[in-house]
Amino acid sequence: MTIDQVLRTGLHHRMPRPAAVVRVVAGVLFVVFGVPKFTDHARWVADFASYGLPGVLVYPTGLVEVLGGLALVAGLGVRAVAAVLALVMAGAVVGGGIVGGNPASLTLAPALLVASVFVYWSAGRARR
Repeated sequence: MTIDQVLRTGLHHRMPRPAAVVRVVAGVLFVVFGVPKFTDHARWVADFASYGLPGVLVYPTGLVEVLGGLALVAGLGVRAVAAVLALVMAGAVVGGGIVGGNPASLTLAPALLVASVFVYWSAGRARR
């Protein structure tokens, strides 16, 4: 599969190329940063606890990030997935960044929040 084919996958094949690139890159990043919630679960439980969040949220958060990231890459349910991922990243900014003081939650999470909102907006425009 060529890069152009990946960028044009799913229902949002009319999405402008820059928006499709953001969609795919954000999707890959969500997968990359979601997988450790399963492979390094104990560390993430401790991190969530330090943010005042229950450790039981680590698996669902990782699942949303991994499946959501894969859906973005595949171009499936883009608007709904981007909205859910934006909410997860808003939680990461507030819980992990503002409350917990985690640098990644004040750098990567806001960037993925902005990317998710941009993808949501772009997918809506592509449908018109």
